[in-house]
Amino acid sequence: MASDPPQTPVPPRKSRLRWWIVLFLCLGAVVYFGGDSVIAYTDDAYVQSDFVAIAPEVDGVVQSVAVTDNQSVKTGDRLLQLDPESYRLALALKQDRVAAAAADADEKTGAAALTASQIDSANAALQLAQQEYNRIKPLVADQALSQEELNRATDALRRAQDQLAEAHTQADVARRQVDLAKTAVETAKAEQAIAAYALFRTEIKAPVDGYVTNLTLRPGVYARVGAPLIGIVDDSRFRITANFKENVAASLAPGKTVWIWLDSHPWRLFPGRVQSVGRGIARNDTPGLLLPYVTPTTNWIRLLRRLPVTIVFDPPVPPGDLYMGADARVLIIR
Repeated sequence: MASDPPQTPVPPRKSRLRWWIVLFLCLGAVVYFGGDSVIAYTDDAYVQSDFVAIAPEVDGVVQSVAVTDNQSVKTGDRLLQLDPESYRLALALKQDRVAAAAADADEKTGAAALTASQIDSANAALQLAQQEYNRIKPLVADQALSQEELNRATDALRRAQDQLAEAHTQADVARRQVDLAKTAVETAKAEQAIAAYALFRTEIKAPVDGYVTNLTLRPGVYARVGAPLIGIVDDSRFRITANFKENVAASLAPGKTVWIWLDSHPWRLFPGRVQSVGRGIARNDTPGLLLPYVTPTTNWIRLLRRLPVTIVFDPPVPPGDLYMGADARVLIIR
């Protein structure tokens, strides 16, 4: 009787399971560590723009509000009007002070011109007194005239010299007064310009094109300098801020093509390009830091740090289709 052929032993089920686990871990490691070299993706992204907070440069009661919430505005559009009456009165007062200072300066200038003519008269009188003294002195030496005549000529010469010196002193004082009066005029004009500027700033206009957002302002509110009243989302500065893992962000160059998914426009991909990569992030979320803080994401055990990448739409998307702060997703084919 022929013997049965030998049978190949079947590997235990546990051995096969181990191989599948090892294979799965290897594939996972390849995807985790090498997947970014082919495709980079992040859902930690959002639509960003510049938010302009409009604050008054002067105090006052809000007289009227010219816009409504979520309204589109253009640069130069009127946003609100503060009560201008007190600033009109202040400007009128400054204008009166300019006129008074100018009149005073004209008066001081006329007085200075008078002292200049007095100097000319004193010079002429001194020349006559000097000539008389020069004529009498040799005659007294020749005893043709008495000493008394010489004494009188000497006194007249001294008086003429004193009058000329006094005229020069008065002229110096007059010139200083004219300079002070002119300075007062310039100061009054500067104060008038400041008052006119304050009146002009009671009307607040839009500094950028965009959309008024979260408007709660109503007439009657007292506005203070530097306290924001209206916020505008600049519709010319829309972009995507995408937080990528460090190894991905560090390898991105400006101009790299990306694809953007907006949660506000599902099932549609927008082309874009990398504009810049952030060069620094804060390691903690302490308020007031100028560096951005990006919350690390948990992936297995290690907390991955991410760097912000600024992405612009290419071609640009119409501003009316974008919403600041909306979620986005970014895909990059390496």
